[in-house]
Amino acid sequence: MIMSVAITKGFQKEIKDKIVGFASDIQISDAGISESYESNPILFDSSLYNNLKASPKIKHVQVYASKAGIIKTQENMQGVILKGISPDFNWQFFKQHLVEGDTLKIEEDNICKEALISFKIAKILNLKLGDQFRVFFIIKQVVNGREKFSQKKYAFTIKGIYKTGLSEEFDSKFIFIDLKRIKKLNKWEDGTIGGYEIFLNEDPLLTSLKNSQQTSYEYYLEKENGLIDDFFLELSFMDVRSIYSRYPQIVSWLEYIDMHIFIILIIILIVAVVNMSSSLLILILEKTNMIGILKSLGASNVSIRKIFVIKATFLIGKGILIGNVLALVISFIQINFEVLKLDASIYYLDAVPVYLNLWHVIGINVLTITVSSLMLIIPSVFISYISPVKAIKFS
Repeated sequence: MIMSVAITKGFQKEIKDKIVGFASDIQISDAGISESYESNPILFDSSLYNNLKASPKIKHVQVYASKAGIIKTQENMQGVILKGISPDFNWQFFKQHLVEGDTLKIEEDNICKEALISFKIAKILNLKLGDQFRVFFIIKQVVNGREKFSQKKYAFTIKGIYKTGLSEEFDSKFIFIDLKRIKKLNKWEDGTIGGYEIFLNEDPLLTSLKNSQQTSYEYYLEKENGLIDDFFLELSFMDVRSIYSRYPQIVSWLEYIDMHIFIILIIILIVAVVNMSSSLLILILEKTNMIGILKSLGASNVSIRKIFVIKATFLIGKGILIGNVLALVISFIQINFEVLKLDASIYYLDAVPVYLNLWHVIGINVLTITVSSLMLIIPSVFISYISPVKAIKFS
């Protein structure tokens, strides 16, 4: 039971950390383009930016912009999303998932001509570290009230290759470049960005899955964090979206796992209770003669039942102690040495994740001891039907 909960919570935590590490807890962008990969320009609000950074509920804030494009090589082509980043970008997550090379060095004045691409895109297009590739863009312009489309292309050099394991959602789509490149490509004015990304200090995905169906993050922020109240005026005309609304299929899947672990725990608990009840019943039948002698000496049914229940509870405690030691040892080995491997293309992870929480362990132990001890009362009732004369006579 401890291992089941530890692995399930570990899996949820690892997937959540990957989603948030890649795409942040909250994205704030121009209202009305929430389903588009093309960012609309908004003016950078230094007041909002500084207020968000100063909030104790927020761990990090960074600006971004995105642009759809097509990478074309001699052998193949691939549609991608270029995510423009600035010097305030937090590279901690990507440094943990680098396969080759290094992260980008974004400067305030110069435009970086390098890119960070995924291992999957590099494999599809047969690209390697240091290679140069071209990205083609469709640019929309309004001339004399009419929309005109033109094509542009830029060349980038591969500075690093990352691999998160979330192939369909991230690795097959995103390439990271300098935000100034996207601004120049779209002919945005100085002081404009595509939006803000916010990383929270708390862990809303694992503590508040009940709000996963909300179309925006406003409900959670207002009811749970009070963050919307703090910045209501600044955010009232922007689109505030969480990982709940941006990746509902993954969040729903993680929520569905909780139901699985609940069913597994119930099944394991039922098996444990049946085993202990059966063992106690066998113990009572084996000691029928002793029960008859004790009754003939004046012992009551309640006192005899207490003897067997206490003995069985002692056995339960011994088994739980051994189970705890085994669970903690196995968890320690897996956390530090990752002995049990997984296929990352299926499970998004290279090894079985384990997340031990003290309260989970205590809760499981208390639940098991309580339920098992209470269920022992049922087989002990048979002691009341044992006749001391017949028990001694036929022993």
